Amino acid sequence: MNKPTFPAWAIVIIIILVVIFVGTVGGIVYFAYNPSIAAIPGKIVSLFVKQKVDVITHSIYLHELQDPDKDKDGLTDIAETQIFGTDPAKADSNGTGVSDGEYVYGVYKNAFETGNEAPIAQYRANFAKYRQTIATSTVAVQFLGVPSLEAMFNIRALETYNLYVGMSDDTKQIVSNALDARQKGDYQQSLDLLQGALQQNPDMAILKYHLALTYHDMKQYDKAIPIYESIINDPTVQSPLLYSDIASAYLATGDNDKFVSYLRESIKDFPEDLNQYSKLASYYQDQNQLDNAVEVLNEGLKIESRYADYYNSLAIIDHLKGDEQGEFDLYQKAISYDFLYAAGHENLSILYEEMRNDLKDALVEARIALEIDPSPYHVSRVMEIYTELNQPDQAKKYETQLLAMKDLDGPSYNSLGLEYLDTNDYSQAEIYFKKAIAIDPTLPNPYNNLGITLDSLHQPDEALVSYQKAIQLNPEYANAYSNMGVIYAEKGQYQNAVTAQLKAISLNSNSSNYYICLGDDYMQLHENDLAITAFKKAQELGSADPSIEKNLKSLGQ
Repeated sequence: MNKPTFPAWAIVIIIILVVIFVGTVGGIVYFAYNPSIAAIPGKIVSLFVKQKVDVITHSIYLHELQDPDKDKDGLTDIAETQIFGTDPAKADSNGTGVSDGEYVYGVYKNAFETGNEAPIAQYRANFAKYRQTIATSTVAVQFLGVPSLEAMFNIRALETYNLYVGMSDDTKQIVSNALDARQKGDYQQSLDLLQGALQQNPDMAILKYHLALTYHDMKQYDKAIPIYESIINDPTVQSPLLYSDIASAYLATGDNDKFVSYLRESIKDFPEDLNQYSKLASYYQDQNQLDNAVEVLNEGLKIESRYADYYNSLAIIDHLKGDEQGEFDLYQKAISYDFLYAAGHENLSILYEEMRNDLKDALVEARIALEIDPSPYHVSRVMEIYTELNQPDQAKKYETQLLAMKDLDGPSYNSLGLEYLDTNDYSQAEIYFKKAIAIDPTLPNPYNNLGITLDSLHQPDEALVSYQKAIQLNPEYANAYSNMGVIYAEKGQYQNAVTAQLKAISLNSNSSNYYICLGDDYMQLHENDLAITAFKKAQELGSADPSIEKNLKSLGQ
């Protein structure tokens, strides 16, 4: 009997399958430990254009990223292995009955509350080592900053943004040079490069796309939009990037319906891309269509229930609706899904301070945000809270750290001004507030704070101008209206003062100080019943200002 034999075609298939299997396993291992091969979608596309990326290895890498947080404990695998020393295979590595994310959060919270920061010394050393590692890696990984779940999801979005895989090196170089020229503002050079290349390759969609982008940056939407439309269905460039660009071009021309339509189309065609939900929700929020914004964000959560940025956005919407508890719960949810989501800690800090008058917890959240993201804003935020806690030595330490940083922004100088304003050093406060305004004249807060400073320096007219500028920049700036009312009262213009305080109260009815000022103004106008009502409202809001009892007594109460 003859032995059975395998046909040649079967042997070939088996060999191919073995090669694919070995290559896939090796590729997964390689790319799992070398994430720098990828670029961040949309943010640094120019870098990605310059990289030579193989289609197969790119696909393997994306497959590895489908679940970057396998145990769903609020920490990514990279954060667990490289920073916190926990086990990515377990949600409760320490056997404490809570997830690793909650455990790490507790360690930080306890350290900051007790002042014993020794338990987080190793975490800090690991953070520093990790940052040093990425500092010597590609620009793409530098952009990540920290291994948060949010950043990992952004990498995963490469699947829908990868317009350049398979492009020839010559074309890649042309696109790269055109991008460099466009980013430097040399639009004519960008146009010349792309139009020259299109003469040789008139049907190449990627060249047309970058030509449209150049016209877009030049605000020549009448030229950009027809080009976008001509390639919108071309599979080589069809992506959320293209949808987003054409949508924004239509928005710039005032065609809001087209903007919404293209973002909706993007979500339909690329439901896994998380950025489009945020863009559309942000638009609805700006249009005060809050229910629509919530609906879009919930659509996104069906795709990725762990995306902290969605919970953060939903919390902001609850703030706009006046739902403080809902806002708080959503910020907590954001950091429970992604402990290294700095924005969640930052917003919790603000909520603790402004809504709950809880500076202790505000400081904890601000310091965690600073540990995650050592930016000037977070340094200044911690400095502000220490100033409010009347701990000048601690505040001074962070001021020194802040001033040592390069390229301080407007909010940072505003924070420095607040430190000196709180210690009644008005001359230095004025210097910093004016620096903040010089760097970014669109910020309303420094104008309001400068107004307080100028009033304290006995310059009421200049202070009034500063408050008016703050209100011009933010028509819903309650504190600026109230401060303007104080100036009117100082000038004896009590009816104007009443109008200003009532406007402040209409924007924020929870400030007892506004009602105290209103009561004082009504007393000056001999509107005693209205004054009594205002003072009693201040008491209801919890004010223990001794002037209230004194004024009520003088009014026969």
